[in-house]
Amino acid sequence: MSTLERLKNTKDLSGLATILGFTPKGVSYVLYMLAPADKYRTFNIPKKNGGKRTIQAPEPRLALMQSRLADHLYECVAEIQKSNPRYWHASYGFQKKKTIVGNAAAHTRRRYVFNVDIKDFFGSINFGRVRGFFINDKAFALEPAVATLIAQIACHENALPQGSPCSPIISNLIGNILDLRLLALARDARCTYTRYADDLTFSTNLKDFPNEIAIDPGSGLWIEGKMLRKEIEGAGFKLNPTKTRMTLRQSRQSVTGLVVNAKPNISQDYYRLVRAMCNSVFQTGEYYREVAGTTEVLNSLNPLEGMLSYIYFLKARRDRSPKVNRLSDKEGEFKIPHAPIKLYRKFLFYKYFVSPTKPLIVTEGISDIVYLECAIRALAKSYPNLVKEEDGRMKRQVNFLRPSNTTRDILNLGHGAAGQASLIEKYTNELKKYAHKPMKHPVIVLCDNDGGPKTAFKNAAKKCKNAAKKRVVPISISTTDPFYYLGDNLYLIKVPEGAAPNTREIEDLFKPALLSHKIGGKPFNPKKEHGDVTAYGKVKFAEEVVKPNAAKIDFSDFGELLSRIEQCLVHYSGIKALSSAASIAAS
Repeated sequence: MSTLERLKNTKDLSGLATILGFTPKGVSYVLYMLAPADKYRTFNIPKKNGGKRTIQAPEPRLALMQSRLADHLYECVAEIQKSNPRYWHASYGFQKKKTIVGNAAAHTRRRYVFNVDIKDFFGSINFGRVRGFFINDKAFALEPAVATLIAQIACHENALPQGSPCSPIISNLIGNILDLRLLALARDARCTYTRYADDLTFSTNLKDFPNEIAIDPGSGLWIEGKMLRKEIEGAGFKLNPTKTRMTLRQSRQSVTGLVVNAKPNISQDYYRLVRAMCNSVFQTGEYYREVAGTTEVLNSLNPLEGMLSYIYFLKARRDRSPKVNRLSDKEGEFKIPHAPIKLYRKFLFYKYFVSPTKPLIVTEGISDIVYLECAIRALAKSYPNLVKEEDGRMKRQVNFLRPSNTTRDILNLGHGAAGQASLIEKYTNELKKYAHKPMKHPVIVLCDNDGGPKTAFKNAAKKCKNAAKKRVVPISISTTDPFYYLGDNLYLIKVPEGAAPNTREIEDLFKPALLSHKIGGKPFNPKKEHGDVTAYGKVKFAEEVVKPNAAKIDFSDFGELLSRIEQCLVHYSGIKALSSAASIAAS
């Protein structure tokens, strides 16, 4: 039975609860026993162009219920699209395989681009509309009792709340009714139409823009046409007249924030603004942002990282042809513009290494992180520098640099020991690029004690001087120092070498019985080659053996490794204290 069929065959609360992975009592409690005031936390966030947006965040149990409902509805939509590929054809928002880039691309190189905005998009979709949709829509046609339950889960104060995980999917389902009306209108008027959430766009190369959609009263300030307003209001929505705009080919045309005159792109003004913010951070640790006509001073890097990630997403798209992408140096080859990547790389190095919010551990792979997270949790009481109680919860006091496409493609770190060696080699020279270097916390490179990190050991040894003898301190499989200080805020530690220093990987800290655990009859092989079907590798061992069984695993042999991490923290704390004392004395 398909996901959609299962939902359509559901008759009551018990059936819907099963689909959502809840007990009927659990659903009933959240919907009917919790006080309305306890279901949501309300707060405001500033809008980019002024004003405030009210967010209503559901309490955890309701949020989980809404999230599972959203997942189920997305699966239903995927089924509908298999039999009807044009379902949601005009909509680009709230879909995994569609983006603002695709929305903007539909309107490139046009004589006219007309944008209108729906007023209070989520708020105009009330309880009755949600319930009625799931009862009356031919694709769903749910039992009235189930449609009522879905509306109760989704709505708050008789509307879809901003902050609910299921508001986007339900707004798209109901917004599709509007899309069908406007697609027909656009087809008759020989225009292209798309919608991104509440942002509607029409474009054409006709000599005269069709007055069914928009008209110029003579002032140059275009307004919506009568047919457009009729179709939007007929679908249960209203326009926001303050966001209606027409742009012509001779001016800068934009759709969902992207310039579309030649190809979807960010504006130069936006890029210059982000670059100025980055330069301010690199010089002072702070940057400025205009919000609602006032200037905010920010030191959180998250908003700025979001802007850089957005720029990278646009610049790194692989769906542009070499003809469109003028920076392609060979036919059929895509080349990402250099300047945005360079700026993003400089920012990420600052975030992770110059200004880490906690001590940062750089491992060889993602599985090492899983092991250490579980070990730290299991041995928390013995290592107070690694875990502290905050607000009644135990919180880890170290972060990990998680291997990803970003660390590989932007930071050029690669994966494994090669990435660690590269980081160590270029670390000091990279630091010279920043005037503001808080370096409040250490960066710890953690290597296996084997031949893999041979280059990392060599690069580290060049930086690790013996203060008394002025010579390079050797680092090899047989050396047993608890840590190696490489200058600045950089350290290297190895997996403990054992009683007789020997080759040792982090997996060797687990008991033999755990390492012999089989999955599907296959043994664990930490050196498994890609394509080898006779065994399973480190990631599977970490995710399917260590993580789910962490509470029962003996992590005692990780103690010495955690002690080495703590010693780095204590050592660097002493360096920072001496540096602070010297600064006070100098002043």
